[in-house]
Amino acid sequence: MDPAVVGGEAPLRPSVVLPVFEGPLDLLLHLVREEKVSIWDIPIARICAQYHEALRAMEEMDLEIAGEYLVYAAWLLLIKSRLLLPRHEGEEKDPRQELVERLVEYEKVKAAAAELAGLVEMRRGVEAVRFAAPPAPEDVELDLEDVDVLALSRALRQVLERHVREHPQTLQLEPIRFSVREKIIELFDLIRRQRSFPLLSHLLTRPDRLESVTLLLAALELVRLGTARSHQRRPFAEIYLTPTGTALPMDALTDA
Repeated sequence: MDPAVVGGEAPLRPSVVLPVFEGPLDLLLHLVREEKVSIWDIPIARICAQYHEALRAMEEMDLEIAGEYLVYAAWLLLIKSRLLLPRHEGEEKDPRQELVERLVEYEKVKAAAAELAGLVEMRRGVEAVRFAAPPAPEDVELDLEDVDVLALSRALRQVLERHVREHPQTLQLEPIRFSVREKIIELFDLIRRQRSFPLLSHLLTRPDRLESVTLLLAALELVRLGTARSHQRRPFAEIYLTPTGTALPMDALTDA
């Protein structure tokens, strides 16, 4: 007869050490890693059996099993049964797909949480360096009779000169604007006097780039209005403007 029974003591259960899991997905991920298989090709039959063995071990240790563990246990049995059934024609979705997607997302979150925990531990090991504030200067009572007025005025003048030197007044330049209307009238008079006016050469003599652009717009407007004609003797050569004899329509000119 078993001496444990004779003594009236219940036999001791073998000690089972289970890792602490944070949920059914954590347990499933642990089982997949223990099997050393790809998470994308889970052997559902073996994983399902091991999952139920883990639940039975929890029950023997009088651990309270949350309902979520039981839901996943039923889900594993459902996936296992679907894999045993013959596939219908046109049915391409793997019954394990949703479970795999959840495990992949959980693995990413767990890895990120572990990285953050490592950063927290690292920051705990770093002690903040504190610098002692310099002692406040003692108040010194100054007798006005001992103040050198000339030295004080020189110091004040130096401060004012340095301020002016380091803070010069802002230089404001008014933008030079040219009216297209004025340049049209000016260019039209030049064309009438010279009869064959070299446009490009004239633009190159202008000191301001904005004036050159305005003159070019004026030349295009004169050609559009039909008061001037443009021509070249060869490609990339000088552009000449010649009058057509049409009067300049002043009412059609813009004020730009």
